Amino acid sequence: MNLQKHLELLYDEPVVGNSRYGEYYLYVVKNGTGEEYSFFAPDEVHEQIKQLKKGAKFTIVKLAEQRGTKIITKYDVTIDAALSDSGNNSKDSYFEAMFASYDDAMKIQEKLNGMVDVNRIAITLFIARSKGSGGLYDGRS
Repeated sequence: MNLQKHLELLYDEPVVGNSRYGEYYLYVVKNGTGEEYSFFAPDEVHEQIKQLKKGAKFTIVKLAEQRGTKIITKYDVTIDAALSDSGNNSKDSYFEAMFASYDDAMKIQEKLNGMVDVNRIAITLFIARSKGSGGLYDGRS
């Protein structure tokens, strides 16, 4: 079921509330075609995007995996580096290395049809990149 959506936040913070199902996080987002949506973020997605501000772009991939008779749903979130640098214009090699690692991890996950954990691959790539070249990422690793 690997559904992938590219979204942009239209407000700095979600509307937080409670329903009979528990706490919810309602974000207003825009997709790649400019359509606006109300997006109720699952807890794991909210934890990854709650620090983002208006205009930040990110990609969510919804993964479904069958374990026995149950279907387990997971979400992988990749934050676009261009708008999520919090206004810091100076080049941060670790910041660049982390986003390059997540981009590469998403590509690996797509090639393997969602059979890998993007976060684990990204962290592994980041560690390898930050250890190489004396700990400085130059964009070529």
